Amino acid sequence: MPYEPTIKRNPRQLAIEQHFHTAHAISLFYDSDEKVEVMELSSGKVVRRHKRAKMFCTKRTWDQRAETGYMVPIENAFHEEIDNIKAFSERNHEAISRYCLLWRLRHEYHLSNPADVVLNGVSGSGLTKEQEEILESKGAGFVRDGGVVASRFTSGIQIQIALDRDWGTCSHFKWGLIEALDGEFIVADGYGDFAFIPISPKKAFWAGESDQKINRQQLAEVNKESVSRAKKYYFARKISECPIA
Repeated sequence: MPYEPTIKRNPRQLAIEQHFHTAHAISLFYDSDEKVEVMELSSGKVVRRHKRAKMFCTKRTWDQRAETGYMVPIENAFHEEIDNIKAFSERNHEAISRYCLLWRLRHEYHLSNPADVVLNGVSGSGLTKEQEEILESKGAGFVRDGGVVASRFTSGIQIQIALDRDWGTCSHFKWGLIEALDGEFIVADGYGDFAFIPISPKKAFWAGESDQKINRQQLAEVNKESVSRAKKYYFARKISECPIA
């Protein structure tokens, strides 16, 4: 369904702006003003934005249970890997793979804007909006009159199911650390099935590769792939420092 606003002033502090790629990961590309440069594909313009900018977020696409529940340990384990780079043999490859899959799924649901679900033969709970928000804040769901289930609840469950269902496609990944000798990495808003995660202007994780340093021409080819994968935008610390083949 379209974005559903909360009660005025959001007294239950429900998550509204939800990052499909975490704010912390974006911040590792900050310039000295704590912003990144973003190429908006629709306008062709480069803008500078903070990690909390609305363009980096989806609005209540999954429920509070997902936002503050099962997604958090996946994000935290990934942050540990990008904040404290380890040797290949010591790296938590599983943590990187799980986050890669989570990012892909969240981005897909953001783009698809799924509809509400109607359950046949279910009358609904007749709750007030305040009661609904109390339940959601406690990690519960509800059914509205007519058997309607808000799409964010089904999305939260479906993403969780997909994390288990699709785990076999990436559980075996080993992630090499790629370092750019000259130039900087571009980051797409999402990568689909391309197992590649830039983690700073000069470094990226790439599944199936060994730790290695790449020259400017190799970087240009990688950045070309990032640009081709982007749906609505791509970003970097400074786009003029990012060669593109």
